[in-house]
Amino acid sequence: MKNLFVTCVLVVGIALLAPSMASAQATGATDVDITLPDIVILHYFTNVDLSITNTALGTFLTGSAGDASIDEGTAGPAAGGMTFDLNIVPDGLTGNPAAVVLTLQNAWAVRAISLAAGTNTQLAITITDGTLDHNSTAATMSITAGTVDDGNTTGSTISFATPGLVNPQSGDVILTLDMALAVNAGTYEDGVFTLVATNI
Repeated sequence: MKNLFVTCVLVVGIALLAPSMASAQATGATDVDITLPDIVILHYFTNVDLSITNTALGTFLTGSAGDASIDEGTAGPAAGGMTFDLNIVPDGLTGNPAAVVLTLQNAWAVRAISLAAGTNTQLAITITDGTLDHNSTAATMSITAGTVDDGNTTGSTISFATPGLVNPQSGDVILTLDMALAVNAGTYEDGVFTLVATNI
């Protein structure tokens, strides 16, 4: 029994004195490089269909909503026979039908990144087809000018800090319409404007 005890003590002692064995391990570090392209993403609408109410158009033209009746004052025709020419001269219009400003709010958005730091992105608008034809008559309407607005700048071409991929720059399209030849109610179709976004 004594010998067994001594043997156990020796075994325990040897185990305590023996160097500890670490687990096997290998470590490697990998450097990852990712190249992104110079890219511009333009969000836009391929079709915009608008219906202008008689209230909105009446207010624009006369300052009165709808099919307005406008008191032109007192007529004083020259004395004569049984025919009297009142020679009406309508008051001037509040708005000019040949220069109607139509604003399309939040009509575009741009995401972009560039290879060069501090780069700007440019947005330009052109009127590709300025004629809107009535869907059943020879009456027409024209787009005579177009601008874009980012909330800070308005013009046919504007520029802003390249916005990155997460938070796009967005804004309005502002069109000037000539309704002088729009002599029929109904739909006027197929005017076209084009937006071009470019990193500069």
